[in-house]
Formats: sequence, C-alpha cells, structure tokens
Amino acid sequence: MSRIKDGDRLLAAPRPASARSVWAGRWRAWRLWIIIAVVAVLAAVYYALANGPHDTRVLSPQNPGPEGGKAVARVLADHDISVEQPDGLDAALAALRADGGTTLLLHDQGGYLNQDQLTELDEAAGRTVLVEPGFDELRVFAPSTRPAGVVPEEADSPVAADCPVPAVAETREAAAGGKKYRAARGCFNYGARDHEAYGYVVEGTTTVLGNPAYLDNGHVLDFDHAPLALRTLGAEPTLVWYQPTVADHEFTGPAANPFELLPDWVSPATGWLLLLGVIAILWRARRDGPLVSEPLPVVVPASETAEGRARLYRDAQAIDAAVAALRSASLDRLAVRLRLGHGSRADDIVATAAKESGLPGSRLRRLYFPEKITGEAGLVEWAQELHTVEKEIGIP
Repeated sequence: MSRIKDGDRLLAAPRPASARSVWAGRWRAWRLWIIIAVVAVLAAVYYALANGPHDTRVLSPQNPGPEGGKAVARVLADHDISVEQPDGLDAALAALRADGGTTLLLHDQGGYLNQDQLTELDEAAGRTVLVEPGFDELRVFAPSTRPAGVVPEEADSPVAADCPVPAVAETREAAAGGKKYRAARGCFNYGARDHEAYGYVVEGTTTVLGNPAYLDNGHVLDFDHAPLALRTLGAEPTLVWYQPTVADHEFTGPAANPFELLPDWVSPATGWLLLLGVIAILWRARRDGPLVSEPLPVVVPASETAEGRARLYRDAQAIDAAVAALRSASLDRLAVRLRLGHGSRADDIVATAAKESGLPGSRLRRLYFPEKITGEAGLVEWAQELHTVEKEIGIP
C-alpha cells in the first residue's frame, strides 16, 4: 500500500514542460490565425500582381474608374481615331508637329504650364479642346472668352444645348455642372439673357468644355454626352490627349525666402524668447553644493533575499508555496549534481539520486512528495531533513 501511494504521489507531482511541448502548444493555439494571415498576404500579393498599377488621374484615357476617360478613348480608337497620351510637354509638341491633322485635348487641372509653354502648344496645335481652362489657357487659346464662375449645384439639370455649333448638332441636352464662360457664342446657357454664360464655347479652332462629365466614364452615357464627346474629339484622325504634371512645371526667378513672409514682430519676439531661454538655463543650472557620491549598483546579499522571502511566506501562512519552492530548488540542485538535463522529470531525478547515493527510493519519494505539511514546526522539520539528504548525496 505504501508503494502504491508513493507512486500515485510521484505521478501527480508537477513536471517541468520541455521546450518542444511549449512551442507545440503555442502553435496549436495560434495556427488558425497564422494560416489566415498567410492566406490574406498571398491574396493581396496576387491581387497587386494581377491588376498592376492604374492611372487614377481625372479624365485620363487609361483610367477605367468613374472619373477616367478610358471609355471615350476606346470608342474613338474603334472609329479609327489614333489617341496618343504624351508623358510630357516635349512629347506632346512632337506629336502635334507630326504630319496629319491633330486635335489637342488639354486638361491642365493643376495649372502647371506657364505662358511660354502654352504659347508653344498653341503654335503647334491645329484644333484644340480645353477642359475647364483657367485664365492663362484662355488668354493664349481663346482670348475673347472669360471665366464666369462655377455652375451652382441648384442649377436645373439637364440643360438644353440651344446653339448652332455643328459638333453639337446631335446633342439636345446635357448635365449641368462644372464651370461656365462668357463668350460671343456657345452652348448650354446658364446665364440670363443679358449675361450669357455657357458650358460649351467655340472660338476659332478652340473648343472650351466647362463640364468634365461630358467625357468621364461615369457620365458619358447620360443624356447626349456620347455624341457630344465623339464629335468634339473625333474631328481629326489623331487626338493628342495631354494632361500636364508637376514634371512639366518650370520654376522661374529666385527661390522665395520664407522669412520674408513673416510679420515684422516675429524677429524681435524670437530674440526676446532666446534671451529668456538663456537666463532660464543659467538659473536652473546653478548648484547648491557638491554632488554626493553614491555606490551603484546596490548589492543585496543572497541571504537577505532568502530571509525576506521566508518572512513573506510566514506572514501569509503560505506553507504549500514554501514547500513547492524548497522542493523545486532541491530538485534543481540534485539534477546539477547528478548531471541531468534541465528537462528531466521529478521522478527521474529522485530515482537517479537513489541509485547513485544508495539511499532507499521510498525514503526519497516520501521526502520529496510528502503528505500535507501543517504548521511552521512541520515545515522546519521537513526542510532540515531535506538538507540532511542533500548532504548525504554530496551537495555542498
């Protein structure tokens, strides 16, 4: 009976977990989330490689989004109109100076081109279509046309064409929106009888489009936008669809000095703050006396640490915790003495200690896995017996 009880206590004793079992448990707990994360990363990589980079600029002939112009460019290509998209001013000028009739679609949304660059385009281009142009573009391409503001959101939509321009002959109405312009003649009148303001203006060989919705993918099928876009852009066999970027911008004159934009009081205020900072540094940096040296780091003897922990166990009446701590420390010392690994189990350490020292195995099992210990006296007696056994085994 005694051996059976000792064996039961030995099997119930806590055993240190190996590193492999710890990592296996962590893998079982997190493997679902790891698999989901890997699948998500692979899906994102596949989507990025399959789709590739897209041109997201407004009215770009390569942009398939609602604000792009790919639909109009595709239909023009189907009608044998060559659509070219130059990547810079030099390429646009070269395309315009090539043989054959060309139409220049200029959409300078950022206002990157200066007066000289616009003049070069005007001299090289035959027909020109300006999309929401500003003052500089109108001054070069359509000097008699003036901006008249933005079409209000509450304007009635659609608005009737009501003009004799041939390109708008098949267009009865179009959506209201964008910008409006004052000119001698135009279509889609947003103003009163004495103050006409149009969304579509023709001056010489230049056409002004005030509403980009006539061309974008999201609205080209609304109302009569499709025939209006095709007749406006398809008059010549080649269409140069040019959208300037910041790379086309030319910087002229010396660089601006940002300090010249500051108010006059900033400089004296900054000097005064610097003076106050120096005074504060001198005031706070003064010493009241010599520095006191202190030995660092503080060394705490191991005996004081052990005594402090023992007092805590005694004050808390934590006899079971004290037993577990003493037993664990003793087993560690035995394992080192017997040259066993850190992953050795408690029963293997006890069995090896009995074999190497010649002490009875039943005695060691009862010692390391005792019955319930109650009271401080029992704990002290058990700890002394534990110390005696360690001495007998040869632990200094």
